[in-house]
Amino acid sequence: VTLSEINETPIAMAAAPSAPSANATTSSAAAPSAVPASTLSKSYLQVGIFSQKANAQGTAASMRKAGLSPKVIEHSSSGKLFYRVTVGPALTQSEQNAMLKMVRGMGFKDAYAVRR
Repeated sequence: VTLSEINETPIAMAAAPSAPSANATTSSAAAPSAVPASTLSKSYLQVGIFSQKANAQGTAASMRKAGLSPKVIEHSSSGKLFYRVTVGPALTQSEQNAMLKMVRGMGFKDAYAVRR
């Protein structure tokens, strides 16, 4: 599976401001919600790469509990599967810096910015 083969819909941070309304579910069903464009060329953070899917899913759950929007992306190299956990997108550099500080504070010291 290559990155281009994976259906990747950008997900905004869970803590991003939104204006929920009674019609939110109805209007979302009619048209997909738009995510504002990021000003960054690398608007996601790679939290980690895991050889075990369960470890990637556990990390994603931790990110979700912290208010971030994680995605586990499956890849293969030389016949071996691995799982990347990313969060984002950050819309601005200050938002990305805050996400990076949060992720590193959770023990993922090697997190860095990626395109996804």
